[in-house]
Amino acid sequence: SLYGRNHLSDLIISSTKNIFVPITVGGGIRNIEDAYEILRSGADKVAINTHAVKKPKLITEIADTFGSQCMVLSIEAKQNNGSWEVLVQGGRERTGIDVIDWIKSGIDLGAGEILLTSIDREGTGKGFDTKLLKKISEISSVPVIASGGMNNIEHFAEVAKINTIDAIAMAKVLHFNQLKISEIKNFAIENNIE
Repeated sequence: SLYGRNHLSDLIISSTKNIFVPITVGGGIRNIEDAYEILRSGADKVAINTHAVKKPKLITEIADTFGSQCMVLSIEAKQNNGSWEVLVQGGRERTGIDVIDWIKSGIDLGAGEILLTSIDREGTGKGFDTKLLKKISEISSVPVIASGGMNNIEHFAEVAKINTIDAIAMAKVLHFNQLKISEIKNFAIENNIE
């Protein structure tokens, strides 16, 4: 969304052609037409951060049009004097909005899922912000995906112990072959992690 680019429908179409797992796409979704184009191209859900903050009714429009299960509220959270602030524009711009308050509002507006990324932990490999995740899990009535900081299987296990976290997003740890998906799956099975 930072540069106002259009989303890459062709990339979504080619990516989903032979892949049969649910796909969520975010970035640059500014209106209901953008969401429709993403879903029409093969995505199952849309994730919105910047334009949800700029135009909160967009959350309701997408939820009412496509179902709340399609509307993922993506939140980039940065610690700020004992609380967390919502950031937008790829984590570059502060909003002054408290993360806890924004999650409550987002759910009331129709968000069916929360993708919560800790800006403080993203790319650091220092593990997830479990303090933030525990606070969110206490107030969220919709599924929460934890993102930002995974570097090893212990980090995965630590977040999996938070019963109200529904999924864990991973990037660097997989992109740089620090862990294989099969290793993570086997660990989850052996430790009764759904």
